[in-house]
Amino acid sequence: MLVCAVTPTRVRLLAAACLSTALASCAPVADRVAPQDTAVFNVSEDPHSLDPLLARGDDERQLAHLSFDLLLDVDASGKLVPALAAQVPNVFNGGVSRDGRTITYHLRHGVRWQDGAPFTAADVAFTYRAIVDPRNDVVASPGYRLITSVDTPNPFLVVLRLSRPWAPAVATFFSYGTAPMPILPAHLLERAGALGRLPFDRAPVGTGAYRLVRWDRGQELVYAANPAYYRGAPRTPRIVVRVVPDTNTDLLLLRTGELDWSLLSPAQRAALQQARDIHFHFAPLAGFGALAFNCRRGRFFAAASARRAVAMAIDRHALSAGVTAGQYPITDSDQPPFSWAYDRGVRLPAFDERAADRALDALGWRRGASGARSKSGQPLQLVFAVFPESDTALRTAVYVQELLRRRGIGVTIKRVTLAQFYLPAAQHGVLMSGDYDIAYFAWRSGADPDDSDLVTCGAAANYSGLCDRRIDALERSALSELDQTARAAAYGAIQRLLAQDLPYDFLYAPRYGYAARDGFLGLAPTPFSATWNSYQWSKR
Repeated sequence: MLVCAVTPTRVRLLAAACLSTALASCAPVADRVAPQDTAVFNVSEDPHSLDPLLARGDDERQLAHLSFDLLLDVDASGKLVPALAAQVPNVFNGGVSRDGRTITYHLRHGVRWQDGAPFTAADVAFTYRAIVDPRNDVVASPGYRLITSVDTPNPFLVVLRLSRPWAPAVATFFSYGTAPMPILPAHLLERAGALGRLPFDRAPVGTGAYRLVRWDRGQELVYAANPAYYRGAPRTPRIVVRVVPDTNTDLLLLRTGELDWSLLSPAQRAALQQARDIHFHFAPLAGFGALAFNCRRGRFFAAASARRAVAMAIDRHALSAGVTAGQYPITDSDQPPFSWAYDRGVRLPAFDERAADRALDALGWRRGASGARSKSGQPLQLVFAVFPESDTALRTAVYVQELLRRRGIGVTIKRVTLAQFYLPAAQHGVLMSGDYDIAYFAWRSGADPDDSDLVTCGAAANYSGLCDRRIDALERSALSELDQTARAAAYGAIQRLLAQDLPYDFLYAPRYGYAARDGFLGLAPTPFSATWNSYQWSKR
């Protein structure tokens, strides 16, 4: 997700001088063009910390993957692959016990931290303790509290014991759960105190392909290759990460050669589609973009018939084409289409203006002479909450506003910054406090299809407020059942109930688009990370 802020003066003035239709004629800024021995990309805001367990968003997680490794990673095809662990644990190789309560990791030999200290099982055990330590502001740690012990019989063996079977364990622990959890160095942090207030936040030491050598706050971060990296010395000696708050500036910096690659919104990609010397890489996102209907008592959408009526008034195919130029295909599910849990037979209500009108009439919301709908003298006016930092989110809100206006529904767009949008209800977060009627939100999944946080009664991210005990029972089954076929059946049933209950109108299954300059090689973004294989980046 790209986040906007105030544009630095130098970039703002340069952008004003170079109109978008004349970008090709703008001369490169000689002292900022990426040199041959350096890979340059951008993030949208200065990180709050470089401790990977404290990363708050995609930008900080991309930076973390330059310097830190997971036990298990995910490759460009979405498959779990070994990283600091030598193999992916499963029942057949003895890594997962038959009862699902013991997971064994065999660690790679010869891996060293960037300060030369050896990587061992003690680092994994410490990372576990850091994740569950209440003093540490770790973003998310579902499942880790089911671990009853972390045994380290020797420096290259880690044995986790769980209080009960938990199916997402292998794809979640020290890998991509709700948030990635890379391994931290015990020898530096064991006795240092709570994370987040340490020099390590600004000067991290990992096992990764690149080590931080300089951080110019608000400007750039400079990394040098780690020649002792366990996968082999990186092909590019240096990486520079530019902090570029203004989304429109990405286009200019790519064209002038100041960036080697950048994540672009669909609208930005369209602007560069015909550009010379630029090519694109696409990766499906493990997640979706959707509308949340506020189903809480007393709200318009408390009735399933109201949710269905509005869903039929929204042309999701037109949204995909008009907002994302088809780059984000529509989806009918909260499971990504590449997942084994995705049920291709599930369908949300189709766009049908006449059926929507009939349903709204039946609910008592009838059109007046002006075309606007009202009931007992009360106009039908909805509040649409959206975060303005996302071009796609804003464009979706405006498009939906127009579609519902045609059905006689008034919509007021309420812009709320990301900093407030996803906070807990106690901190007045818009989604969890229910201070909206419709809200656009983006959701990133883990490597496992576990969606219980989003759809179960009282869950931490149940934005709609809907409670369906049938879904809760299916989620419990899906989380305790180790057989993938049985789990897929449970998730299929959940998807069918979500299509029936309609707490969410799923819109997009995003394909993230990464623009790269010709001659920049090795970029292979996955559903979770664009920097996972930075050691393979090179230039010709």
